[in-house]
This record gives sequence, C-alpha cells and structure tokens, in this order.
Amino acid sequence: MTNHVVIVAAGKGRRFGGNKQFFRIHGRPLLVYSALTLENHQKIDAMTLVVPQREIKRTRKIIKEFKLEKVRHIVAGGRRRQDSVLKGLKTITGRNGVVIIHDAARPLVSKIMIGRGISLCRKYKSVILGVHVHDTVKRVAHRLVRETIPRRDLFLVQTPQFYDLQTIRKAMVLADFRVEYTDEAAMLESIGWPVYAFQGDRYNIKVTNKSDLKFVRKLLA
Repeated sequence: MTNHVVIVAAGKGRRFGGNKQFFRIHGRPLLVYSALTLENHQKIDAMTLVVPQREIKRTRKIIKEFKLEKVRHIVAGGRRRQDSVLKGLKTITGRNGVVIIHDAARPLVSKIMIGRGISLCRKYKSVILGVHVHDTVKRVAHRLVRETIPRRDLFLVQTPQFYDLQTIRKAMVLADFRVEYTDEAAMLESIGWPVYAFQGDRYNIKVTNKSDLKFVRKLLA
C-alpha cells in the first residue's frame, strides 16, 4: 500500500495579496517547506502538486531547483478547493493506500505529524488533526452577542488530512458537488461517514495574511 500526497497550492491568495504559495521566505517558496518535509519522509511514496494553470512552468523550475524527486505530477487547480483536490486524486493510479491532503500555506508540518497521521489512517480510514479552542467563542450578529458557544468540543482543524484512498474516492462520487466544502472532512460528514479527530501541533499554522509572515519567518529560520 502506498502513501500519496496531494499538496493543494492553487489558491489565489486574495487576503494575502498574491500567490502566497510562491512567496519566498529565507530564499525558499512557501510551498517548498512542507514539500521538502514530505519529500524526506520515509513513508511518503509520491506527491502531486496542484497549482494555478499559469504557474505550472514556474512550479516545474522550483521542483528541479529544490530536488523534489517524489513529485510525480503537477496539475492545474480548479475553481474551488474540492475541484483542485479531485484533480489531484485523479493522478493516483493505485487502488489502495493512504492519501495525504495538505495545504501549501502550512509550511511547518512535522515528520512526527505525518507518520502519526498515516498510522492512524490505517485504522480509522479518515483522520484529521487539529488543536482545541482555548478562547471563549461567541456568536455575534450585527454587533450583538447572540450566544456563547461551549468550547470544550471545539477543534481548529489543520492539514495534512489523511484518508484511505478508496474512501475518499467514493466520497467524491457520493457528495453533492454543488455544495462548496471547506475541507475534505466536511465532504465526508455531509454523507454521514465518520471522520476521526486527533491532536495536531499548535505550531502548524496557516499563512493567510502578510501579518503572519513575521512569526513564520522566526519559526523557519
């Protein structure tokens, strides 16, 4: 059974002000950090990068520059996240294994998280990692507090997410693709399939705005 990675790097980065996945930190494009961690993990067999159509040529140069030898495919992303993930899944030819879906905007994923996620996925089929919410959460409408939401069971979800290959393929067929899903777990939830959540890493942050760069630069130094 193989472990295949789909790195989603097809976003337009509107909140960032450009394609953040190609923004260089300490001389490396953002997407390279997680790609190198996955490249150097002994349990990873192959990777697919999903990028904007206009960035395919640049991505090929980056792969060569940083010797990302496990990247087997580069494909153009779709309009929505789920369209991009589906295109990535279609590059995987095997029937069995684990697919690891990761956002290029999370450069600090660790080898420990990857190995643990793969092991858990072998047992549970659909596994996400995240961190518990510690702040008080309130639902607000028109500046008026409507309710305080109990935080005990709230979870901030991260990537990578880990799925049995056959399970995620079937979910892509059964889910209503007219609905826009924020992640693959939401798709499985929509058809009533179980998704199991485990503790992630609080440093596995996502770069969303340029204000995030100062903290990320320190951690990547």
